[in-house]
This record gives sequence, structure tokens and C-alpha cells, in this order.
Amino acid sequence: MPAAPGLARSFVRHTLRAWRLGRLVDDAELVASELVTNAVKASTTPAPADLRGTPLVMVELRADGDVLRIAVKDSDRGRPALQEAADDAEGGRGLFLVQALSARWDVSPAPDGKVTWAELHLG
Repeated sequence: MPAAPGLARSFVRHTLRAWRLGRLVDDAELVASELVTNAVKASTTPAPADLRGTPLVMVELRADGDVLRIAVKDSDRGRPALQEAADDAEGGRGLFLVQALSARWDVSPAPDGKVTWAELHLG
């Protein structure tokens, strides 16, 4: 779904501004966009019928203590991995960006897929 990363960026931007965390918007938008892009590519299980077979991807934001957690759930159980991209490749650098912008990131199994998450420092 080509619109999913843009929708995720909008959700992150509006939520962080409402939480008065506007200083994190640029980095958080990029992290969310990369995680959602990977999730959409990995997902094979379609959403309910009203979404016409589009893979279901969920985005969650949580500010707790001094950390903002961006979590993206998808239906694939495979673990995403950092992979070298060719110099002329148009993609393949997303997780390197996530790693560079976040304090830490990882993948947690879920009963029906996985959750890939990244944490950014609030302070």
C-alpha cells in the first residue's frame, strides 16, 4: 500500500505535536516511515474484507519516561535484517536509518506476526 508510509508520518507528526514533542517529529516520522515500508513489504495476510485485501499494519506510539517508542506490527514472522545495498539501489537502507536515528531498535514476536520497534530519547 503506497499510502501507508505517508499515513504513518502524518499520524506521528500530529500525535507528537499534540503531545508537545514537536522536536522529535522529523526523526520519528522517518523511523516510522521506514518501519511501515518494511512491514507492508513483508505482510502477506490481508486485512478485513472492507480493506480489499490490503495487508494490515498497525502503528503504535508510546511516550514513557524519557523514551518515545515507535512500534509497527505486521503479519510476517520473519526478522528484518540490516543488509548492504548497492550504491545505485533506490532502497534497502531503511533499517540503517532506523539504527542511526534511534537509541535502540529490535523485533518482538507476536502471536500473529511480529512487532518491529525503535526508541528515541525524549530529552
